[in-house]
Amino acid sequence: MARITEEQRRLDLINAAIEVIAEKGVAGATTRRIAERANSPLTMIHYCFGTKEDLFYAIFEHMAVKHFGERIHVRPAVGLGRAAATVVRQIGKWASEVGPLAQTEVELMSWMVRQDTEKARMIYNMTLEVFAAKLRVGLRPDDDKHLVDVIARIIASYGDGSVLQNLTYADKASYELCLDSMAEALERLADAHRIVPAAAIL
Repeated sequence: MARITEEQRRLDLINAAIEVIAEKGVAGATTRRIAERANSPLTMIHYCFGTKEDLFYAIFEHMAVKHFGERIHVRPAVGLGRAAATVVRQIGKWASEVGPLAQTEVELMSWMVRQDTEKARMIYNMTLEVFAAKLRVGLRPDDDKHLVDVIARIIASYGDGSVLQNLTYADKASYELCLDSMAEALERLADAHRIVPAAAIL
């Protein structure tokens, strides 16, 4: 029987925690339930993460790196507006498809703010930076670079809201209409702030 690597064990525990939190909430996500779902010895949670709380924080890191960092793709120099529309569409698609992970995100974010506001801010900033990095890929010379962080925050806010909307209503047509409208609005916002060369003004 092949030995399970520590990296694979961590991933198994993260995925198990996502499922258990989605089903039972944070309060019901005991280490025993998580370990059983992962088919893992209980001691592995402490070996891989230290504490259950650190496992919960690792879920957000997993989302930022794996679900956002590796799955969002923007074409270079496509323009900030088009990049913003691309990112928000991909986030919207993610929010409508991930199932338990979306439920867990809502549960965990509320828990995290209550537990440690500073750490919650740090985790949220990590996600914002992933979005901002994707937007920077699409920048052209005439784009207003100061808008990158603003648009990243708008996308994060929309993503959080769309998760709740999708979980509550499950109305695909309305969801997609809102997503298309947000993508168009962000593209127009960025395009409206393009930098006009001084020579063109004269």
